[in-house]
Amino acid sequence: MPNKAAALAASALIFLSAACSSGARTQEPAQEPGKAAATIVLGVEAVRGLDPAQLFNLTPSGDANRLSAVFGLLFWSDTSTGKVSPGIGESLTASADGKEWTMKLRAGVKFSDGTPLDAEAVKFNYERIADPKTRSPLATLLEDVTFAVSGERTLVIKLPDANMAFDQVIATNLAFIGSPTAIEKDAAAFAQNPVGAGPYMLKEWVRDDHMTLTRNPGYHEQGKPLLETLTFKVIADPAQRINAVASGQAQAAVPGSDLSFMARAKGSGLQVTQAATGGGPMLMFNTAKPPFDDVKARRAVVLALDTQQMAQVVDPGATAPDSLFGASSPFHPAAGTVPAHDGAGAQKLLDELAAAGEPLKFTISMPASGFFRRTAEYLQSRLSQLKNIQVEIEVLDNASLDRKVFTNRDFAVSAQIVPIADPEPNLYKLLHSDGQTNHMGYDNPEVDAALDKGRHSADEVVRREAYATVEKLVMADLPVLPFRSQVAYTVHSDKLTGLTLQGDGSLLYERLGLGGS
Repeated sequence: MPNKAAALAASALIFLSAACSSGARTQEPAQEPGKAAATIVLGVEAVRGLDPAQLFNLTPSGDANRLSAVFGLLFWSDTSTGKVSPGIGESLTASADGKEWTMKLRAGVKFSDGTPLDAEAVKFNYERIADPKTRSPLATLLEDVTFAVSGERTLVIKLPDANMAFDQVIATNLAFIGSPTAIEKDAAAFAQNPVGAGPYMLKEWVRDDHMTLTRNPGYHEQGKPLLETLTFKVIADPAQRINAVASGQAQAAVPGSDLSFMARAKGSGLQVTQAATGGGPMLMFNTAKPPFDDVKARRAVVLALDTQQMAQVVDPGATAPDSLFGASSPFHPAAGTVPAHDGAGAQKLLDELAAAGEPLKFTISMPASGFFRRTAEYLQSRLSQLKNIQVEIEVLDNASLDRKVFTNRDFAVSAQIVPIADPEPNLYKLLHSDGQTNHMGYDNPEVDAALDKGRHSADEVVRREAYATVEKLVMADLPVLPFRSQVAYTVHSDKLTGLTLQGDGSLLYERLGLGGS
């Protein structure tokens, strides 16, 4: 293959794997546009398609990074703070009552097929998501929402109820807009042949191997993007991703859920950009069916666990949170709320369940990644030390996990990673009875009311009081248990420039470049 060595020397490999998040961190690029190539190498998660209306997994390793490159973002958020910044969109403002939001778009933005990205295009995309015929996983976010075009670049969004943080909903879930022309031409094929207004366009896609993008010459921001081509390539082993960066074949890697890879990277002389966030990996109890429809069973499991020990075992060097919110969050309580380890208390509850003819027996359903597999093994080992409890493990590939746990809710205990920089929108989605990611079937009217109160107010005092109520009630009901503090991070060499991590950890690709020799 001619010029293979030269091609490798001019390429950047960025490895992205299981869900993680990051705050914004930027280095200014130092190169002319279109002078280099980069390869983004992902883990084992399958890419089902690139249709913004058909997204289930908006993690960096799922869909978010590829869509960011092809579609760009209307608005984007800093995961550490939840602050929303403009992208293709110019501004997003709320009415005094929080029931009406006005979106203003930048002038002259076009999709790569020449279609204007105007207010009508955004309206078309949002109404398509909300249409039951589309069967979009995002539809609940736009239920009973209406849209009115007010000029070429202005869209008025009317909500059925107040939400003073709806800008964060848009930035984290509704930021990708596709060409109405291409969608209307062949909606079924759009997922495989997407047309966006982002910095790159799809050139080639070989399933489970690589996806090559080429620079969008009509990108709205002058002088960007900086790279001529961008390739997403699949590599399963996170250690191999780190090794590729260390050997110079790659410039960056997001190794996955395991924080222990940070130490490995630093030991190899690599740079690590990181940001502590709220939330993180959480156990989920299915509260809608036995045995965990009984809070006594949930509390028995929680009290049996030493989450600090658990964090160290499953991810050496990590720590466990004492709250739903990160230590630097304005919503973090003065004292920890996560129940302390109490083995004797756990055994007492297990004995009571057994005496009532309901000894605790269940299966833990976990993803196949090393982090979650170790989590399941720790749980089984720790809980098996007690009497009147029987625990089995099933490890599922991503497609099976999506179907069994997240779609059919056919599970007893599982886990998901939930970043919570601001309570909106992820905490609402997780804990409200109508929440999009409330796979636990959790339903507490008092929690719903407190979440609604926090959503309806822009007053920080009111919001803090509301979310303190949420946390108090949730830590009594225990539908979830956070068990490891979340730290978003990217491993990289100093040759990667313009590195800006946003949302749940994807990049702003128009800024990405290569510097140095």
